[in-house]
Amino acid sequence: MIRRWTALWAALVALATGPVWALQKGEPAPGFSLTSTEGEVISLSGLSGSVVVISFWATWGKHCPEELKQLQELSREFGERGLVALGINEREDQDTVAEFAKQNELTYRMLLDEGGVARAFGVNGVPDLWVIDRKGVARARFIGYGPTVPTTIRETVAAAVAGTLPVEPATPPAPEVGPAIPLALRAYAHLQLGAAHVNIGDAFVKAGYRDGGHFTEAVRELRSGVALDAKSVELHIWLGLALERKQERAAATREYQTALLLDPVNVYAQDGLRRLGVPPSPPPEE
Repeated sequence: MIRRWTALWAALVALATGPVWALQKGEPAPGFSLTSTEGEVISLSGLSGSVVVISFWATWGKHCPEELKQLQELSREFGERGLVALGINEREDQDTVAEFAKQNELTYRMLLDEGGVARAFGVNGVPDLWVIDRKGVARARFIGYGPTVPTTIRETVAAAVAGTLPVEPATPPAPEVGPAIPLALRAYAHLQLGAAHVNIGDAFVKAGYRDGGHFTEAVRELRSGVALDAKSVELHIWLGLALERKQERAAATREYQTALLLDPVNVYAQDGLRRLGVPPSPPPEE
């Protein structure tokens, strides 16, 4: 049992790692819309003209309470001067997040993220704090929370609010080394990551935990793979499986039928259709 949980945790850590194209300081912050614990939908674009400080956190993060409480103090100090504080919680349910905020007397908005926003920002651990200027540009980042971090965070936020934060050039992209990655190989990478998300989602469900994120991420990865290689039977089957886990029966049916069109004797596609109560056959002609 210990080995199983160790393997699951290792996989979660690996999947949480941000992509190589994750946000860099000096670049426009990626837009997002997330729901708060109060049911309010908050979008970054709707906060244009404000300095936005975002703390990515989780209740299990050792130093998250310290950073979140400092963000509360900064909100009180600079709120009337255009500072907006946001806590973005990673993959925890609404009641857990709301209770944590109440116990720690955090009054700014707490948003619920299934992993997509954290991934766009390149978050691979918590706490992870970003300072976004009034033009929507990422200006500073603080990973972790050591003894000197609180002072530096406050100085940075004060400068951002005052408009005196030095402008740093965007980090240039790393030069390409060697030949470009073939489309088929990129599609295969999406297949492997999508399959990993499905399997981890299943592991959460079997362990008695709700899983709303991994099946969604699996669908996104696998659709990206299909866009690169529409004739991959495996991609269509795994996409069908991910959609099936999300209870999107019509879309899952279509993927299994497409797999059968490409490989009429594929038993995995046939089994998927049987589970959905659909006769194993290719999709109807459009």
